[in-house]
Amino acid sequence: MRCSLKQYALPLFAAAALLAPRSAEAFVPYTPVPVPGPPVVGGGILLPTEVYGKEYSHDFDFSVVGPSPDPEQVIAWDGMGGSADTVDFSFSRPNWELDQEVDALANSRDALYRELRRDQAHLIFTHDNLVTGYGGPGGGFALQPIPSEGPVVLSNGNSIGGAGEVSLELAGAFGPSSTQFIWAKRPEVNAMPRPIDVDGLEVWGVEPREFVDVDVPVRGDSDKYSLDVDWLSGTSVWNAAGTPYMGWPTIVSAVESLLGPIPPSAFSPRDETQGRQSVNLDALMVLDVMGRPDIFDFDPIGNPNGEEIKDQNGQLIEMGDENKGDSLIFSIRQIIDPADADGYYATGSELFVLDALGGVSFLDHGGHLWDHSYALSELRAVSYEGQQTQYAVIDINGIEAIGEKVEAPPVFCPGDFNGDGMVDNGDLNLLLGNWGAAVPPAPAGWGGYQPTGPTVDNDELNVLLANWGMVCGPAPGMTGAAIPEPATLVLALLAVGPLAARRR
Repeated sequence: MRCSLKQYALPLFAAAALLAPRSAEAFVPYTPVPVPGPPVVGGGILLPTEVYGKEYSHDFDFSVVGPSPDPEQVIAWDGMGGSADTVDFSFSRPNWELDQEVDALANSRDALYRELRRDQAHLIFTHDNLVTGYGGPGGGFALQPIPSEGPVVLSNGNSIGGAGEVSLELAGAFGPSSTQFIWAKRPEVNAMPRPIDVDGLEVWGVEPREFVDVDVPVRGDSDKYSLDVDWLSGTSVWNAAGTPYMGWPTIVSAVESLLGPIPPSAFSPRDETQGRQSVNLDALMVLDVMGRPDIFDFDPIGNPNGEEIKDQNGQLIEMGDENKGDSLIFSIRQIIDPADADGYYATGSELFVLDALGGVSFLDHGGHLWDHSYALSELRAVSYEGQQTQYAVIDINGIEAIGEKVEAPPVFCPGDFNGDGMVDNGDLNLLLGNWGAAVPPAPAGWGGYQPTGPTVDNDELNVLLANWGMVCGPAPGMTGAAIPEPATLVLALLAVGPLAARRR
């Protein structure tokens, strides 16, 4: 996706010149997106403004303050054109200090990861602004620019976004196969400066609060990332803490297991690398559920104590369970092979699944496999800006998953501690039975209005008294318990006195 190794030596003024037209532009302030609850899959499609915690990296990376070149800077976007700086991974790696470009973004537990693998969540994706085009299969090749704004018409007849936009493929469970279209247009990703190339993509993260001081960055959700030109460091995926998460040799082996050995004739025109060195991770989603979240656990078998294998939540993992181990979904940068009949070793649009328990496979989504054959037949960019293109396949840059809505959590009456829809004896008994308990977490059975902490005490008692007898409405499974008269309540609360005294 990025620059050649020679470009690392570009003088600073030359890098600044790449963004010179933007220097006179003022960025649009970020507007926080509501965070009502977790995403839910379905046939509907959330709008960009309804998806919270959105981040992207740019080609080249830059800061929205200025704006100015800033390698490894990640940007938050609100879906209305507003943006803000989030995390900057520069100089966070003790053993690899080279300031490169962020190539991919992910979270340790990307939301809707399993649903995406089941073809139930919609796939959103971005693609590169520079690909290799041929005069035809077997013809001469040349680097070909892809416009930042769409539509880009594909060989399957779909019109997707440009390189600075975000496109969507409908989940196969909810629509026809290979249904793809523009999801977020360029001014929605960033109105000023508009992105040339959306390189890494992450959603469903921490939503930044109000931005009072634009010079103070807000850390986002991305705790896994990839840098440009993986072979240099030997690492394809890094932890936010600066330690390696996934080694480059492992990614190379995973790719070769499906596409075959990389021939000497294969190379990347973008960074002038040859053979295996041309393998560079390009898009990324992560699900880390076993062991430590900063280590991809390949081999949970062989515990010397013979213990059962459990995930990070303590849930038992049966060997062979679908989607239960640590897992990655990734693409690699386009690798051409003039000696191959179709011109590509890897089109850049193959989506690989590397699963600790299930091996390596292609992603099955949208009613089809994201494999080499599909990319060659369906993902050629045949026209844009009214012009016919050469024989050229798009190169996937970023991937994520969305659903049809965001689930709003239940709203409980103040004092309805057990969540049954009424403030009554049940809540009083729950309060008395947990008096003095440390929070968080909430005590067992406390499924309604949450305690404030640091302990269950007079704060919760006062809320209970102020709302005694309130009926919030029917709740599932609620039984009709009689609410006591105030005099009965007073007698019951006499039990609180000894508890409070004992606490003091």
